[in-house]
Order: sequence, then structure tokens, then C-alpha cells
Amino acid sequence: MRLPIDSVGSSAIDRLTANPITGTVRATFASGPVEYRFTGVSRRAILAAVLMPPLSVGQWVNRHCLPTD
Repeated sequence: MRLPIDSVGSSAIDRLTANPITGTVRATFASGPVEYRFTGVSRRAILAAVLMPPLSVGQWVNRHCLPTD
């Protein structure tokens, strides 16, 4: 069950889908046709993004999907 997250106004993200049950996000960046798969994403953050899309989808991916040190 992958739910789309609205990325219409984004210059960085072409397509973004998420599964709030498994905590998996799939993102296709505008710079290339490769689809990236992120696991272990907060299910709460995914549900919030599905119900109320973020203003900046690129920042949402950076904040919730990419690992931090």
C-alpha cells in the first residue's frame, strides 16, 4: 500500500510515495530517473505528510528519510 505525497510544486522531487505501515518511502528526484527507497522512516511523519503535504517536499525527504550523524 503506497500512498502518494503531493510533490507538484517541488523542483527537487518528481514523485514521492510512502507506506505508513512499513515506514518505507520511495522518491524519484527531478535530476534523474532513479527511484530511491528509504526504510525506517517515522510512520507518524509519513501519515502527517500524506494527510497534509509539506510545503517543501525536498526538505521533508532530507529531514525524515536521509540518515543524520
